[in-house]
Amino acid sequence: MVDFAPSPAELVKKYGARRTHDDKYEVQAVNLPWVVKKELDIAITPGRKYTVEGVRVEGLVPPWEAYVAFIDTAGEFGAGYIITRRRRLFNCVYKSYSKPINLQTAPYIVIRPVELQLTDRENTVECVDRAFRAKYIAVFINAPASEIQNIQVVLNPVVKENL
Repeated sequence: MVDFAPSPAELVKKYGARRTHDDKYEVQAVNLPWVVKKELDIAITPGRKYTVEGVRVEGLVPPWEAYVAFIDTAGEFGAGYIITRRRRLFNCVYKSYSKPINLQTAPYIVIRPVELQLTDRENTVECVDRAFRAKYIAVFINAPASEIQNIQVVLNPVVKENL
C-alpha cells in the first residue's frame, strides 16, 4: 500500500520536486507534509550554544522521538536537538531523515534526506561542527505514519545564542 503518492505535477508545484534523468521526481525531505517548518535567518557557528524555546511536540509517546533542527539554505543539512524520553550514550548524534517509519511512497518519488547533527538535550543545540546559515527551523518526527496523525507541533521559536 502506498501512503504518499501525489501526482508529478503536484510534487513539482506543492513540494518543489525536480524531475530526474530517469523520470523520477526528487524532493527534499524538508519540503514534505510530515515536516513542520518555519522560516528564519540565523548564522549557526561551531563552539556556540543555542537555546530554543517555543517548540512543543504534543502526543509523542516512547519509543518515538522528534528532531528540532536549524536547516541550511540548501535543505540538506541541519543542527538541532532530540525530543525524547530516553537518554543516549553520546551527547552528539548524527541522523539522516527522509520520511516517517513504514511510510510507503510511490515508485516515481525519490526523497533526498536531510543530514542532522543532534544534541541529546531538549531545547539545546551545541553539536555543530561547521558554520552555516539557517533558512528554517524544522521539526522531524521519527515515528510510524499512523502515529504522526496523533501528534501536534507548536512552532513559535525563540532562539537565544550563548557563548
